Amino acid sequence: MKLYTSNFSPNCRRVEAVLHHLGLHGSVDIRRPNMVAGEHRSDEIRAVNPNMKLPTLVAGDMNLWEANPIMIYLCDRAGAEEFCPTDLKSRFEILRWMSWEVQHYNRELVDILWETVLKGMFGAGAPDQDKVDVALENYCRFAQVLEDRLGARDFVLGDRVTVADFAVGASSGLAMLPGAQVPLDDYPNIKAWYLRLESLPAWAKTAPENMAEAAA
Repeated sequence: MKLYTSNFSPNCRRVEAVLHHLGLHGSVDIRRPNMVAGEHRSDEIRAVNPNMKLPTLVAGDMNLWEANPIMIYLCDRAGAEEFCPTDLKSRFEILRWMSWEVQHYNRELVDILWETVLKGMFGAGAPDQDKVDVALENYCRFAQVLEDRLGARDFVLGDRVTVADFAVGASSGLAMLPGAQVPLDDYPNIKAWYLRLESLPAWAKTAPENMAEAAA
């Protein structure tokens, strides 16, 4: 298998964390095009993903786009039943939270992080506080849903980590950066869950080495 991935991308981080969790990372050909230099728009990547976005997984004759389906594919390929259960109730619960994070929670969170953290990294100008404020209002709406969910659970589905946590928690590292403006102190269950994720070996291995520079 070949994975086109990038540092600092929450979508890429979640896929690489799954590889580490499954013990597969060392067996995959990892390619890291420089997104700042525009290398993700190369002919090589266009050939496997016409969207020219990362992550992209090449597995035999399949070119898989989008982080969440890549994660499920890897889990099913590895037979990771506890991490990504295949019984209908659990599988559709996982898919529900994966859909929710894309459409709601992480969508708003990434809008905040783009303005406060990532925009400067990519030389895209100064933060627009008006956009931050709008995203914060929307984020708080969906953060309360997750806060309530985690009230009696250590992880999204229950007492053990699953692929749903890696999906919903994809932006944990960036969200906890000083200056990110994410109001995690208002959501103690989310903050504690983020810290649990960051303590997992597979998650810790995918933390950008120069995270402090990302906040500058």
